[in-house]
Parts: sequence; structure tokens; C-alpha cells
Amino acid sequence: MHIPRVKFDPQNIDLGPDMDGRMRNPSPIENPWLKLPSDAPYVLEIDRKCIERYNEKKRSRARKIDTSLIPEPFIGNPRSAKLVLLNLNPGLAEDDAEAHTRPDLKAAMFLNLRHESQQYPFYPLNPQFEKTPCAKWWLRITGRLIQGLDVACVAEKLLVIEWFPYHSQESGLPKDRRVCESQQYSCQLVQEMRARGAFMVLLRSQENWAICDKHLSKLPLPNSRENPVISATNFGEKWFNQMRRSLSECHERADLSG
Repeated sequence: MHIPRVKFDPQNIDLGPDMDGRMRNPSPIENPWLKLPSDAPYVLEIDRKCIERYNEKKRSRARKIDTSLIPEPFIGNPRSAKLVLLNLNPGLAEDDAEAHTRPDLKAAMFLNLRHESQQYPFYPLNPQFEKTPCAKWWLRITGRLIQGLDVACVAEKLLVIEWFPYHSQESGLPKDRRVCESQQYSCQLVQEMRARGAFMVLLRSQENWAICDKHLSKLPLPNSRENPVISATNFGEKWFNQMRRSLSECHERADLSG
């Protein structure tokens, strides 16, 4: 079901349990990604010890966090987004390391982390990045959703928020708590988008997102969490059509340009 719009009170943000299980209700959080180092290892100082402990506990190399890659806690412009996709964490593909050294992609990723403007806020839709692993994955996931739409417009209206911001090949994330401090900001961002009335769906991690807000567990989910392609088959026609309607402005613009 679609969660109705709520009044966002920046002085009363429920961010769910802290890493030790205690509840928090802090003042508004400043964007921590403004302080991300410009070179690897790409890890926030507030997250460093938690990530080190996390990696020490993981025996499987595939589940360890790769801090040589730029984190992607969110992709898109929160100020203009109408559709929000809630995911688990950025993956790790064979060509990611090379892609993250590209000056143009790196610049786009840092503009995104700082909430600064760029032509394609949802940068996986930027044609110049279409061969990067990130673009290939998101184009596969959203291909049917954005078919026939103005891609530049969709890049303004689409926002992805990850439960966990750092890259790993596989997820070994706990389902009962947050792992690192920066996740508080992602929870705050989700609540802001909910208050603005953006349409929200879960791609994965129903239990994880419920830590931020129990109401998030009621959001639409794909039939396949392993392959969360946005289609009428995977989400059902009702929710797929609602996602398309949230991007209707892009449809109209495409029609006018055609």
C-alpha cells in the first residue's frame, strides 16, 4: 500500500534503533557525505571503526566492504524526485574499480553525494555512462518503467536510497540494526521524501527499512527480491502503473518533443 503523506517535523525525526539497539530522536542531521575523502579509501570518519569491525567479522571476501569504491547511499535529486526506490546496498561488479577512476563519473558521483545540481541527477541514465556497471544494472532494473519517457526528465524525478551506503559483492548485513553512523542520514532522507508525498516502493530489504520506519514495511514489493526488475509482472499492474504515473510529467514532455 502507498504510505500517505505526513507532516515532516525536522525537530522530531524517528530514525529507529541505534547500532546498540537504543532508540534515537535527534535533531536534523547534516549531510555527512560532504566530508567524504576525495581519494580512496572512500569511507567517512564517522563510519571508519564500524566498517573495520564489520570487515573483520566477515570470513567471506564477497561480503566484505570495498572502500576503494565511492559509496552510493543515494542516487538522484531529493528536491525534484517523485518516485523513490528503496534498495539494500550498492553491489560490486568486475569493472566497478575502473569505472570509479573515470574523472567524469567520479565528478558526477560527488556532485550527487553533495546534493549539487547536474544535468542527470540520477546519473546512471546519463548516456555518457551507459557502459558502466552502475548504468547497466539500473537500466536493466528500470528499463520497462522508463520506456518511451524523456530520460533527462526521469533523471530528475527518480531517486534511489540504499539501506547501507558501501559496496560489497554480496550482502551480509544484519536485519535488526544499522551498521554505521551515516545510515541515520539515509533514514532522515526517506522520512523527508515520505513527507513530501513521493511515491515509494521497496526493491529489497523489507525488514531493514522497517528499522527506519515501521510503515515502510507496507510499501509495494517485487515478487522477486533477487531480481527486482520494475515491471507489471514483478510488481503487478497496479503498482507498475502508479510508478509510471509518478513520472507522468516526463511522459508529457516526451510526447511534446516527439
